[in-house]
Amino acid sequence: MILVVLDHDGNRLRKGSLEALTRARALAEALGTQVAGVLLSEGQAPVEEARGHVATLFVAELGPYTPEKWAAGVLAAAKDGVKAIVAPSSRQSRTYLGRVAYALKAGLLEDTLESWAEGGMVYATRYAYLNRVTQKVRAALPVVLTVKPNTTPLAEPLEQAGQVVALPIPPVPTVEVLERVQEEKKGVSLTEANVVVTGGRGMGGPEAFKQVEELAALLGGAVGATRAVVDAGWRPYSEQVGQTGKTVQPSLYIALGVSGAVQHLAGMNKSKYIVAVNKDPEAPIFKHADYGIVGDVHQVLPALIQAVKKLKD
Repeated sequence: MILVVLDHDGNRLRKGSLEALTRARALAEALGTQVAGVLLSEGQAPVEEARGHVATLFVAELGPYTPEKWAAGVLAAAKDGVKAIVAPSSRQSRTYLGRVAYALKAGLLEDTLESWAEGGMVYATRYAYLNRVTQKVRAALPVVLTVKPNTTPLAEPLEQAGQVVALPIPPVPTVEVLERVQEEKKGVSLTEANVVVTGGRGMGGPEAFKQVEELAALLGGAVGATRAVVDAGWRPYSEQVGQTGKTVQPSLYIALGVSGAVQHLAGMNKSKYIVAVNKDPEAPIFKHADYGIVGDVHQVLPALIQAVKKLKD
């Protein structure tokens, strides 16, 4: 069995889950087995959508997230034997899948770009050294593997929906969540966005990000920020792109007032097309940009917004 951890937002499966399903199906075909899914939640979950993608769907309601609970849920689904566990790569997956791999004595391959099975081993590629090189790695079965966002085609539903199996989860010694304040999210998720518009310190202040938001909305994308911007309190940490933030790989990445420090480049330099706007012609970002505009971002950005509006009209 290949087990896929199906991330969701309570209403629908996340894009990363559909990428993980594609990877899992390829491994299952190579290893001569079936794909099952596990849906963990703290309330509402998209059971009907999920069961349309797998032969068997394990479902468990676990209450507020903790790494211990989610690890227990995955292990309960995998207890009858599993060759591989495939999950979308995320900050959350990094906190509990290590526990799963340790319990199964399995190899852990994180943030993979592609994966395949050959000769009883699972191979994968992934970035290393701030995304400057690509590594080829392998692990013996069983293996726990995570899929880097925006690297894999999305899986289509099966012709016949699978069976649903409720998972009984024994009590897990864990930290008790007493209160959680959840930030309100607008628009598309940063890691799933096909277009990312990022503002850097060159924007000058938090008020300038209203136009960054406007351009992102017109393009159907998400807003990103550099670490300097987040540290200054202009934007929330959830929008930070870079080595200590999120890694994105959209079709279009627009960098506004971003100098291009190596730590930031590590989070976005694999974008398909990079457009940079900076008044400094020597800014490092231009070495990585497909298109560059040397100019004042406060003059260029309004012009970009107007140009996009005309195209949409």
